[in-house]
Amino acid sequence: MGGVEEFPFPFEPYPIQSDFMRNLYACLEQGNLGIFESPTGTGKTLSIICGALKWLLDTKEKQKNQLLKSKADLELQIKEIKKKHEGDWFSAQTEQMTLNMEIVSLQQKFDALLKREEKIKNYKQKVKQYNEGKIENKKRDVNKWKTKRENETENSRLDEKVENIDDFMDTDLILQELDKHSNDSEDDDDNESNEQECKIYFCSRTHSQLSQFIGELKKSPYNDKVSLVPIASRNNYCINSKVKALKNMNLINDLCQQLQRKSKTTSKDEKTIKKSKTKTTSCPYMPGNQEILIAEILTEIKDIEDIVKTSEELKTCPYYSTRKSIEDGQVILVPYNSILHKNTRESLGIDIKNNVLIIDEAHNLLEAIERMHSVSITGKHILQCLNQLTQYQEKFKSVLTAKNVLHLSQLSFCLKKLIKLLGGTSKSLPNDKPKNADNKLFGLDEFEISAEIDTINIFDLLEFIIKSKLAHKLRGYAEKYGNENIVAEPCKEKKGVSEFLKSLQKKDSPEIKENIKQHEDEIDKDQITSPLFVITSFLETLKTKCSDGRIFVVPGTIIGDGYLRFLLLNPASHFSDIVKEARAIVLAGGTMEPMSEFKDQLFLSAGAKPERIMTFSCDHIVPKENILTCILQSGPTGVEFEFNYQNRQNTKLLDELGRTLVNLCNIIPAGIVVFLPSYSYEELLIRHLETNGILAKIGLKKTVFREPKSSTQVNLVLENFSDSIKKAVKPKTGAILFSVVGGKLSEGLNFSDDLGRCVIVVGMPYPNIKSLELQEKMKYLKENVNSNAGSIFYENSCMKAVNQCIGRAVRHINDYSTVVLLDKRYANKQKALPGWIQRTCSVQPKFSGAVQALARFFAAKKKQTSNQ
Repeated sequence: MGGVEEFPFPFEPYPIQSDFMRNLYACLEQGNLGIFESPTGTGKTLSIICGALKWLLDTKEKQKNQLLKSKADLELQIKEIKKKHEGDWFSAQTEQMTLNMEIVSLQQKFDALLKREEKIKNYKQKVKQYNEGKIENKKRDVNKWKTKRENETENSRLDEKVENIDDFMDTDLILQELDKHSNDSEDDDDNESNEQECKIYFCSRTHSQLSQFIGELKKSPYNDKVSLVPIASRNNYCINSKVKALKNMNLINDLCQQLQRKSKTTSKDEKTIKKSKTKTTSCPYMPGNQEILIAEILTEIKDIEDIVKTSEELKTCPYYSTRKSIEDGQVILVPYNSILHKNTRESLGIDIKNNVLIIDEAHNLLEAIERMHSVSITGKHILQCLNQLTQYQEKFKSVLTAKNVLHLSQLSFCLKKLIKLLGGTSKSLPNDKPKNADNKLFGLDEFEISAEIDTINIFDLLEFIIKSKLAHKLRGYAEKYGNENIVAEPCKEKKGVSEFLKSLQKKDSPEIKENIKQHEDEIDKDQITSPLFVITSFLETLKTKCSDGRIFVVPGTIIGDGYLRFLLLNPASHFSDIVKEARAIVLAGGTMEPMSEFKDQLFLSAGAKPERIMTFSCDHIVPKENILTCILQSGPTGVEFEFNYQNRQNTKLLDELGRTLVNLCNIIPAGIVVFLPSYSYEELLIRHLETNGILAKIGLKKTVFREPKSSTQVNLVLENFSDSIKKAVKPKTGAILFSVVGGKLSEGLNFSDDLGRCVIVVGMPYPNIKSLELQEKMKYLKENVNSNAGSIFYENSCMKAVNQCIGRAVRHINDYSTVVLLDKRYANKQKALPGWIQRTCSVQPKFSGAVQALARFFAAKKKQTSNQ
């Protein structure tokens, strides 16, 4: 096919935007796997929208035309057969039979496409009628709804007078006999297998980024030409205040599903329930007036907040309405985990087959998949679950079936073996000291044998846990019988991971503590009221291919603090289904280098053919003269900059860094953002600069800000930082913000214009080479990708983080900024920097050379501004 030259765009696109759209269109048309790099500020999102949606609508039109053409060709063949066999009706009918069947099939496909168009027209008409003022009907519906709820509430009160609540609760908690062939999916709706139009699934990391996509779509020429459906969790969409008040995601999901099942009871069911005196309360927003809400979603571009607002007016559930809208949606917005996690994908009804997947902000995709499928469970989790399970079995032993008893006993056996690895027994308390437990690393097959659970069929056990909803029943049991049966809380001091890593390295290093902070947060985030949820996730990992993961056994100073952690080493194992099923996949980001990482570790490892993979990288729209990059090898007094681990606490180096910052603050206007290699180094530097008075000198020129410890404080700090720049009073010229590489301010934030006239990166943020997990990852890559893959991965981990920091400054075509890299080692890493940075990069052996270059740069910009 010939290349497409013209793309509808809200303004005259830059040449790089036109190139981006042409290459994207070709990638989708050819069914390729694309890696697209477009620096932040180059209008990447709008280019994706206009390139992809033009292809989508063109494809729809071509599909219709092709069906009509194929049908016409077959009809022509039938006419020729009739002529050929004129007078011999039997031979004519015999030859026509197959062709007629093909015509019927083509017509059905064509009718299915027309049916969707007609459906959307009807939806538009319904929305129009609704908005034009079916006010009385709306009032009657609301009044009818209120009356219905009042009657239900009154009936519920009457029921409560005669109900034995304990009987109800216990009935709900008891395990039922499972039908081996039953379909226990969350949604029981049967979807018709119609000819479906191709959909585009657009995926990003956060809901705020998806909201930005919607904002750009509204500005585009496709605002009223496509149906968009934003998918989100119950936590984002639920409008039932009682459910929403639970806050914990697992609890919200569980209660919602219970209420939903009760809302689907038939009249026959209701009679049975009434005889058994069981409470039948259902969610007041299910089903509600979902047709109008679905119509609004599919005919108007709405973000999550808009949909929630409309659903509150209609008194209907937005979560299930959006899920039902997927079938007729053309562009489906989803966060990372909804696409990348297979179980979540299936439960939402997301079908990737023959559809397009575009993943934005994909620079950390490999890490995101690894984190999503890596699981930790603590000794506290195991003991709590074992305690609940033992009491549950004792409570209901007289009513449990033999099969259920067998599965519960198998689960109990597994839990006892897991706690044994952490130095405990079934009778241990979380704050007991472990016995005979060591740090260990296992392959998956080795782990099952060492843990002595290889005799258990994990697949069958997991099927039982999931289908029986055992985790929900144990949580309900714990809620009903309170905390008196729950094992004692362990001490709050987190020692398990720290102690393990101290054993790997004798020095008590702040760097090591930083590397394990993420693990501690991950372990503690799951509420202990539902320990089987996280334990089930851990057992699921045992189904992984043996070579793709490792399990770490890390005993703590007390049993409750010890943990078992599954680490996924091969993210491609959870991406292979997507690669095989999707028509095309596009990974897009501001900085996608090194692209070889995505080719080798994701696409090729997932089974993709090399010829399907294509790459596209464009330059920055900002002209070369608006960017200046300096690699600074030494400071004002000649002390060399090499911020490796050995030099981190070198006072001479800290003093030189302080003097450098003072000098740079004197010549750089407005805002400066300084990125430091770690939180511990940021604290060390600030403390040192306060002690020797350097911070006070910096404060004469720039108001000093630090990255906040809490994410909730980020916006406040940024607002104050911005105000200090805009309202600077002489002798101050702006503000300086100390941040951390990979921290809260290194990704997704804009320091455009005066907010970021200079980005300073201090040192090279290499990950801790002594981390056992990092060593296993590097070893895996060396053995499964190529001999250099491990060391390349280590280098890339550093430079990818640096490049994300650099990208915070220049955000639009008229913006200008400088980048200062403080470490002599950057002189050998220039090729790992973004292309638009490389073109202006200079190595400055002496501080004076860098100062002169920076002074000339800002003098020229000041003169240029004054002449405008």
